[in-house]
Amino acid sequence: MDANGRIVSFAYRLNRQYFPAPGWVEQDPVNLWRNVRITLKKAIEESRIDLTGIASAGVTNQRETVLVWDRKTGRPLYNAIVWQDKRTSRRIKDLDEETSNSIMKTTGLRPDSYFSASKIQWLLENVEGLRKKMADGDVSFGTVDSWIIWNLNGSVNRSITVTDHSNASRTMLYDIAKLRWNPDLLDIFGGISETSLPEVMSSGSAEYGYISKDTSAIFDGREVPITADIGDQQSALFGQGCFNPGDVKATYGTGTFILSNAGTEVPQTSGTLLRTIFYSISGRELSYALEGSILASGSVLRWLQNSLHLFRSAKDIEDAAEKLKSNDGVYFVPAFSGLGSPYWDQDARGLFIGLTESTTADHLARSVLESEVYMATDVIMEIEKEIGRNIAKIRCDGGGSRSDFLMQFQADIANAEVLVPESSETTALGSAYLSGLVSGLWKSKDEIRELWRLKKVYRPVMSEEERKRNYVGWKDAVKRCMGWHPNI
Repeated sequence: MDANGRIVSFAYRLNRQYFPAPGWVEQDPVNLWRNVRITLKKAIEESRIDLTGIASAGVTNQRETVLVWDRKTGRPLYNAIVWQDKRTSRRIKDLDEETSNSIMKTTGLRPDSYFSASKIQWLLENVEGLRKKMADGDVSFGTVDSWIIWNLNGSVNRSITVTDHSNASRTMLYDIAKLRWNPDLLDIFGGISETSLPEVMSSGSAEYGYISKDTSAIFDGREVPITADIGDQQSALFGQGCFNPGDVKATYGTGTFILSNAGTEVPQTSGTLLRTIFYSISGRELSYALEGSILASGSVLRWLQNSLHLFRSAKDIEDAAEKLKSNDGVYFVPAFSGLGSPYWDQDARGLFIGLTESTTADHLARSVLESEVYMATDVIMEIEKEIGRNIAKIRCDGGGSRSDFLMQFQADIANAEVLVPESSETTALGSAYLSGLVSGLWKSKDEIRELWRLKKVYRPVMSEEERKRNYVGWKDAVKRCMGWHPNI
């Protein structure tokens, strides 16, 4: 990105996922790091810039995914257990009410296998020799950012593993008020050694080290300072310029994530929404957010294409949906990994309902797209309850924001204006803005806010009667999918 906030070059590479058992989702850490190097190299080559003009670098990442590696050799000791993985659902169910309430009060998170804590416990109980290596101080646990930064640092700064406040707040082990790993939770989830966890730093900080000479051939051997580390959804909120309490963004990706800036005090919530750390800067500034997490949305489009072979592309799905004037009573609930906010049902499973002999593939396409909007609206309505006012504007990004059908339907069902920026890659923008703020490329968040550029506004046009009828049908469909599969 340049000083005007425009993306100079962009590279993308899909991380392959593995499904070794029902409900399990893994990635290869070595391949993940390889893909980082490949995309860095491609982005630099295509930018054709003077490398001496690079001020700094930022890291953003999928958050709750857990990795474990040997501190001496750098060798991963197991595959990354991805945030969607459900293998530890039973462990979460076994928590008593007192423990669950303590977790919510301390971490801001509702106990769920989605978060990192139970994944680390599973590793300790199932990877041979891991507990002894941890006791010997030879193990690092971390989220994806920790793994990337550890490798970017090369051999120069591998004595410690680092993460930031936003990522730490997604582990279900971190006290978001006291800003420290909670010793009681470390004991509850298998006796995790605090020394095996990352040092938690400000999201924007000059202390992350450099892309070292060991790994910086891409930059002609120049050591580039790393000055930002922030979880992907918080990064998108930052990239959307949501710096005022009550500002809301929705990111439509593999999952859909809706965040609202909650200000500088730990927010209170009824428990349907998550409380999380938004970002922090060099020890002088820290903000919180309310979040609703929808575990499957864009991934369902790939399922329609790759598993059911009904469509060839996301564009084909949208074209099919637009052939219909309505869903004709057909609904889809994307509970492939259970339901996140605001339902929090690990046992819910995916559901098509309302099918008749007249149902076509077009209906399936439309119901899948509509489900993204309904679930986002569920969260938006919960945020409205928490902040005590209606949300009039939603800033939307991610791959789904390129869909006119999806964005217009979102405006209609949420009864709010949907604002789509010029760049849908606001997750990358947020990390870059934060990095540039620390390295001096920009002087203030106000300066960054001025770089936000509107592409299109979608305004609600649906009648109130139709909106209510559609939403009532959706809520009924959700009820019917819940509590389906308690054994996974």
